[in-house]
Amino acid sequence: MNRKYIVICSFFVAFFVLSLLCYGSFEYAKKQEQKKLAQQNAAQTSTKQEQRVTSETKLVIEKWEEESEELVKEERDMPPEYAGLTREELEKQLTVEIKDKSWEEEKEGLVKITLESFSEDKIVIRKVYNKSSEQGYILRLKDGEVVIYRKDEKEPFEKTGLKEENLSKQDKKILQGGYAVRTEKELYSVLENFSS
Repeated sequence: MNRKYIVICSFFVAFFVLSLLCYGSFEYAKKQEQKKLAQQNAAQTSTKQEQRVTSETKLVIEKWEEESEELVKEERDMPPEYAGLTREELEKQLTVEIKDKSWEEEKEGLVKITLESFSEDKIVIRKVYNKSSEQGYILRLKDGEVVIYRKDEKEPFEKTGLKEENLSKQDKKILQGGYAVRTEKELYSVLENFSS
């Protein structure tokens, strides 16, 4: 009986020790998980502090010419209107700038401004130019002559001196509805074809 009693007691003691070990490892894992979550929250909080443009931030303007596929980079002083802006605020500022572009920029063919990279150390802004997108001509017959109109203009830009009577039937038909060309080079090529 004594032996039976020792075996049963040993079993209960082993069960109790194993229970304590399981509970201890559960509590340890729980504390480690809480510690990990606290570290993640701290990391998220530090990254949520938004970066801002400072007077020390370098500004690089990239000018991209779509027709020639030429990229020119230029480092400039930070304009005062960018100082203190976050990435989101700077992107909004750039959308305002493209809408309110100057006459000179319009003439140069500025079509888009994008924020390529942003950090407290350096921001890169790309200005995309495409002169042909703003240009364009329409050739029409008016009063028996081929006349050039600029895109979106109702008044003739230039008379060509090409008379309707010297054009083929096909050329006359093309010009009745207006023949659109994008560039000045294309315009002169088409006029040369009409005159030959």
